[in-house]
Amino acid sequence: MGRKGQPFREKGQDLIEYALLLAIIAGIGFLIYQQSFMGDSIRTVFNNAGNLMENGASKSSSKEEEEPLSIPDLLGRAIAERNGGLGSLLLAGSTHYVYSGTAEGNQVARALNIPFSEGDAWSIGRVSQGSTDYYVLIYYSASQNGPLSGHASTNPNWSWRATSSGGYEYPRPGGHISVPVDYYVYDAGNGIQNAGLRQTYYTGSADSSGQATLVYAPGTGKEYTIR
Repeated sequence: MGRKGQPFREKGQDLIEYALLLAIIAGIGFLIYQQSFMGDSIRTVFNNAGNLMENGASKSSSKEEEEPLSIPDLLGRAIAERNGGLGSLLLAGSTHYVYSGTAEGNQVARALNIPFSEGDAWSIGRVSQGSTDYYVLIYYSASQNGPLSGHASTNPNWSWRATSSGGYEYPRPGGHISVPVDYYVYDAGNGIQNAGLRQTYYTGSADSSGQATLVYAPGTGKEYTIR
């Protein structure tokens, strides 16, 4: 009887081994499935995070590009880049000014895309003598201070005219007329604003507000500008 039952015991043992093997294979398969599912989820999370970062950077970049530079910042960038639109102002070794209301001044403003408003007056100078070398922007805002001609009407005998070297023609009938302006002074080498030079030579204070001289632009016309 014992010998006859031996094959059945062996077959039963084989079935148990097969069952255990199938259980192990099923467990491994389930684990692989779970890990694969988690891997896909992790990849999805990282992909979404990457997309969010790219979209955020793109929106931030677009916002920065959409924000226009101020007039003083536009000039500072042009100086730093030695933009050819500055024309004769790029020539070192002397003092030269360009003014609103002149062909040269209008050309510089167009070349640098500086959005001066209607009625504004301005002058841009480069003071380059010896170890001194800087640019200065003098800016009169008509929207804040009214038409420039209103200041001239206070003295009917007045007739001052500026020169391209930053001085005044003679004779100078009438008295000196001051107008409120903002000053911006830049290092010629890098276009960075220099508050120390501005305060020392122009405003006498920590901010940009100061007084400039009302003049006619160089030439023979009657275009009001500032120096």
